[in-house]
Amino acid sequence: MADQGDDGGPPKKKFDMESWPEAYTYNPGGDNSHLNPTMKAILATYYYTVDKPVTAIHDWIKSQKRVSYPYYHRKFRRVPGIEECDVQDQVCIYEANEQFQRDHLVDQEILRLSRQDWTRCCFQEGDSHFVNCRDFKQRFDAAQNAYDTKYGDLGVYGNAMKAFMKQKHRMIEERREAEKQEA
Repeated sequence: MADQGDDGGPPKKKFDMESWPEAYTYNPGGDNSHLNPTMKAILATYYYTVDKPVTAIHDWIKSQKRVSYPYYHRKFRRVPGIEECDVQDQVCIYEANEQFQRDHLVDQEILRLSRQDWTRCCFQEGDSHFVNCRDFKQRFDAAQNAYDTKYGDLGVYGNAMKAFMKQKHRMIEERREAEKQEA
Protein backbone atom coordinates (compact mmCIF):
# COMPACT_ATOMS: atom_id res chain seq x y z
CA MET A 1 0.00 0.00 0.00
CA ALA A 2 1.08 3.53 -0.71
CA ASP A 3 0.14 4.89 2.74
CA GLN A 4 2.26 2.44 4.66
CA GLY A 5 5.98 2.31 5.08
CA ASP A 6 8.21 -0.18 3.29
CA ASP A 7 8.09 -2.54 6.24
CA GLY A 8 4.23 -2.49 6.45
CA GLY A 9 4.26 -0.30 9.59
CA PRO A 10 2.76 3.11 10.10
CA PRO A 11 2.78 5.55 7.19
CA LYS A 12 5.81 7.69 6.54
CA LYS A 13 5.66 11.44 7.08
CA LYS A 14 4.48 13.23 3.98
CA PHE A 15 6.32 16.44 4.80
CA ASP A 16 9.80 16.92 6.07
CA MET A 17 9.58 19.51 8.87
CA GLU A 18 13.17 20.67 8.38
CA SER A 19 12.47 21.71 4.80
CA TRP A 20 9.51 23.93 5.88
CA PRO A 21 10.77 25.80 8.95
CA GLU A 22 8.76 29.00 8.37
CA ALA A 23 5.46 27.10 8.36
CA TYR A 24 6.10 25.86 11.89
CA THR A 25 7.58 29.00 13.43
CA TYR A 26 4.97 31.52 12.30
CA ASN A 27 3.17 33.14 15.22
CA PRO A 28 0.12 35.12 14.03
CA GLY A 29 -0.11 37.37 17.10
CA GLY A 30 3.57 37.95 17.54
CA ASP A 31 6.26 39.29 15.25
CA ASN A 32 5.02 41.48 12.39
CA SER A 33 8.40 41.79 10.67
CA HIS A 34 7.18 39.80 7.65
CA LEU A 35 4.49 42.43 6.88
CA ASN A 36 4.91 45.39 4.58
CA PRO A 37 4.98 48.88 6.14
CA THR A 38 1.43 49.79 5.06
CA MET A 39 -0.04 46.72 6.74
CA LYS A 40 2.03 47.41 9.87
CA ALA A 41 0.59 50.96 10.00
CA ILE A 42 -2.98 49.66 9.58
CA LEU A 43 -2.52 47.11 12.36
CA ALA A 44 -0.92 49.68 14.66
CA THR A 45 -3.77 52.14 14.00
CA TYR A 46 -6.35 49.45 14.75
CA TYR A 47 -4.53 48.44 17.92
CA TYR A 48 -4.26 51.95 19.37
CA THR A 49 -7.69 53.23 18.28
CA VAL A 50 -9.90 50.17 18.83
CA ASP A 51 -8.30 47.30 20.69
CA LYS A 52 -6.40 49.12 23.43
CA PRO A 53 -9.27 51.49 24.49
CA VAL A 54 -11.83 48.68 24.49
CA THR A 55 -9.54 46.48 26.56
CA ALA A 56 -8.88 49.35 28.98
CA ILE A 57 -12.61 50.05 29.41
CA HIS A 58 -13.31 46.34 29.89
CA ASP A 59 -10.61 46.05 32.55
CA TRP A 60 -11.90 49.19 34.32
CA ILE A 61 -15.50 47.89 34.39
CA LYS A 62 -14.29 44.53 35.64
CA SER A 63 -12.33 46.24 38.43
CA GLN A 64 -15.43 48.21 39.53
CA LYS A 65 -17.20 45.10 40.77
CA ARG A 66 -18.20 46.13 44.27
CA VAL A 67 -20.22 43.12 45.39
CA SER A 68 -17.93 41.13 47.61
CA TYR A 69 -20.42 38.35 48.30
CA PRO A 70 -22.00 35.85 45.90
CA TYR A 71 -25.41 36.74 44.49
CA TYR A 72 -27.08 33.76 46.15
CA HIS A 73 -26.24 35.11 49.62
CA ARG A 74 -27.99 38.41 49.02
CA LYS A 75 -29.81 39.63 52.11
CA PHE A 76 -32.99 41.64 51.73
CA ARG A 77 -34.32 43.89 54.46
CA ARG A 78 -37.73 42.96 55.82
CA VAL A 79 -40.45 45.24 54.54
CA PRO A 80 -43.85 45.95 56.09
CA GLY A 81 -46.55 43.41 55.36
CA ILE A 82 -49.52 44.08 53.13
CA GLU A 83 -51.66 44.79 56.22
CA GLU A 84 -49.55 47.88 56.98
CA CYS A 85 -49.77 49.34 53.46
CA ASP A 86 -52.14 52.09 52.43
CA VAL A 87 -54.56 51.12 49.66
CA GLN A 88 -53.09 53.73 47.26
CA ASP A 89 -49.42 53.08 48.13
CA GLN A 90 -48.35 51.02 45.10
CA VAL A 91 -44.68 50.92 46.12
CA CYS A 92 -45.51 49.45 49.51
CA ILE A 93 -47.83 46.89 47.89
CA TYR A 94 -45.13 45.94 45.40
CA GLU A 95 -42.54 45.50 48.17
CA ALA A 96 -45.00 43.44 50.22
CA ASN A 97 -45.62 41.18 47.20
CA GLU A 98 -41.89 40.75 46.66
CA GLN A 99 -41.44 39.90 50.34
CA PHE A 100 -44.32 37.44 50.06
CA GLN A 101 -42.67 35.74 47.07
CA ARG A 102 -39.35 35.45 48.93
CA ASP A 103 -41.12 34.02 52.00
CA HIS A 104 -42.96 31.58 49.74
CA LEU A 105 -39.66 30.33 48.32
CA VAL A 106 -38.22 29.94 51.82
CA ASP A 107 -41.29 28.01 52.98
CA GLN A 108 -41.09 25.75 49.92
CA GLU A 109 -37.46 25.03 50.73
CA ILE A 110 -38.30 24.26 54.38
CA LEU A 111 -40.98 21.84 53.21
CA ARG A 112 -38.62 20.23 50.69
CA LEU A 113 -35.86 19.77 53.27
CA SER A 114 -38.18 18.31 55.90
CA ARG A 115 -39.59 15.89 53.30
CA GLN A 116 -36.05 14.97 52.25
CA ASP A 117 -35.02 14.30 55.88
CA TRP A 118 -38.06 12.11 56.49
CA THR A 119 -37.57 10.18 53.24
CA ARG A 120 -33.87 9.63 53.97
CA CYS A 121 -34.68 8.36 57.44
CA CYS A 122 -37.30 5.97 56.02
CA PHE A 123 -34.79 4.53 53.55
CA GLN A 124 -32.12 4.15 56.22
CA GLU A 125 -34.35 2.57 58.84
CA GLY A 126 -36.24 0.22 56.56
CA ASP A 127 -39.20 -1.53 58.22
CA SER A 128 -38.62 0.15 61.59
CA HIS A 129 -39.13 3.65 60.19
CA PHE A 130 -42.57 3.92 61.84
CA VAL A 131 -40.88 4.13 65.23
CA ASN A 132 -37.44 5.54 64.46
CA CYS A 133 -38.54 8.32 62.06
CA ARG A 134 -41.55 9.53 64.02
CA ASP A 135 -40.10 12.99 64.81
CA PHE A 136 -39.11 13.54 61.16
CA LYS A 137 -42.66 12.64 60.12
CA GLN A 138 -44.15 14.97 62.74
CA ARG A 139 -41.87 17.81 61.61
CA PHE A 140 -42.81 17.19 57.97
CA ASP A 141 -46.54 17.09 58.80
CA ALA A 142 -46.29 20.32 60.80
CA ALA A 143 -44.43 22.06 57.96
CA GLN A 144 -46.91 20.76 55.42
CA ASN A 145 -49.91 21.92 57.49
CA ALA A 146 -48.36 25.37 57.97
CA TYR A 147 -47.59 25.63 54.26
CA ASP A 148 -51.09 24.55 53.28
CA THR A 149 -52.66 26.94 55.78
CA LYS A 150 -50.76 29.89 54.35
CA TYR A 151 -50.47 29.09 50.64
CA GLY A 152 -53.15 26.51 49.94
CA ASP A 153 -55.83 27.47 47.36
CA LEU A 154 -53.95 30.62 46.32
CA GLY A 155 -53.19 29.25 42.89
CA VAL A 156 -50.30 30.08 40.64
CA TYR A 157 -50.87 33.82 40.79
CA GLY A 158 -51.09 34.06 44.56
CA ASN A 159 -49.84 37.31 46.03
CA ALA A 160 -49.72 39.04 49.39
CA MET A 161 -53.21 40.51 49.08
CA LYS A 162 -54.81 37.15 48.30
CA ALA A 163 -52.95 35.50 51.19
CA PHE A 164 -54.03 38.32 53.52
CA MET A 165 -57.67 37.94 52.47
CA LYS A 166 -57.44 34.17 52.95
CA GLN A 167 -56.06 34.72 56.46
CA LYS A 168 -58.85 37.22 57.23
CA HIS A 169 -61.56 34.77 56.09
CA ARG A 170 -59.98 31.94 58.09
CA MET A 171 -59.95 34.09 61.23
CA ILE A 172 -63.61 35.05 60.70
CA GLU A 173 -64.54 31.36 60.33
CA GLU A 174 -62.59 30.49 63.50
CA ARG A 175 -64.38 33.27 65.40
CA ARG A 176 -67.76 32.00 64.22
CA GLU A 177 -66.86 28.45 65.23
CA ALA A 178 -65.81 29.68 68.66
CA GLU A 179 -69.11 31.57 69.05
CA LYS A 180 -71.02 28.42 68.10
CA GLN A 181 -69.03 26.42 70.66
CA GLU A 182 -69.91 28.94 73.43
CA ALA A 183 -73.61 29.04 72.59
